[in-house]
Amino acid sequence: MKLVTGGAGYLGSHLAKELLSKGEKVRIYDLKKTKYVPEEAEFTQGDMRDYESVRSSVEGVDTVFHLAFVQSHSKMDEYASRDINIGGTENFLKASVEAGVSRFVYTSTIEIYGTRPPYPCSEDAPKDNPVGWYGEQKLEAENLVWRYYKERGLLSSALRMPTICGPGYYNHRGMLQLMDRIIDGRLLATVGRGDIYGDFVYYKDVLQGYILCAEKEEAVGEPFNISCEKSATHYELAKAMIDAVGSKSKIIHISPAIVRILLPVLGGLKIIDLPKYQYDYLFNHNVYAIDKAKRLLGYTPTKSASESAAKLIKGYIADREFVKKRSQNY
Repeated sequence: MKLVTGGAGYLGSHLAKELLSKGEKVRIYDLKKTKYVPEEAEFTQGDMRDYESVRSSVEGVDTVFHLAFVQSHSKMDEYASRDINIGGTENFLKASVEAGVSRFVYTSTIEIYGTRPPYPCSEDAPKDNPVGWYGEQKLEAENLVWRYYKERGLLSSALRMPTICGPGYYNHRGMLQLMDRIIDGRLLATVGRGDIYGDFVYYKDVLQGYILCAEKEEAVGEPFNISCEKSATHYELAKAMIDAVGSKSKIIHISPAIVRILLPVLGGLKIIDLPKYQYDYLFNHNVYAIDKAKRLLGYTPTKSASESAAKLIKGYIADREFVKKRSQNY
């Protein structure tokens, strides 16, 4: 039995479906059921702050895929979210040890590296300035995972991903705003020439990463960047999305100095939905080395960053109104 925490969400539901397609028995643990939950999966409703519900959910489970986490765009404040994210993660770690779970696969993030990571960024890069409370809590929870691995013998791995592109994506309202502009044929702007490089990863490549981490002995005790085969500039990413939907949007270039002046103004007017602590993503390369995942896991991504971006906007169009509503209410 495989347990997917947060399995009613965007990525978790895709992982549950992938596991089911491989003949696995799947149990989902989440706060509430959504339309994304596959009928073939067993569903357990619960709050991961409640240890008894967590303990019950891991009974008979050999692998825990831990995705449940309050996301960075949530209306919940960081103190309430910490109680869920850190306390809930430790509950699953403790229950997994007590239940004799064979493998624990944790969902981390590239945000633990900060907005100005080395170029390219490997797994051993500094983590002294994670992005916002979300990056801080993801890093704190990941450190808990390593503690349970070293002190309690829970065989664990961690995956660190950039923007994950697939049907049902709702995790970043700023990205939804960008795609709305493209779909509506409105003007886009890049910082400078748009030559800053970034990574987007296709959701099916991420699912491959999860399954490899659960199966490979080489994954135990290791974190992995799971990203695309080929990065793209911000201009190339925007152009890929424009071309994917046949948009009439044009791209203009604005000097970095002017953008830095405009960002707080546009944010104050609610024209863009981007927290101040994420501004530096627009000015710095964010490219993540996947050599380790290729070498130890045999990870083979199928999509480039540009191809992933095209998949992202196509998936958004297919379920646009539901995704927007879900994001606004989160």
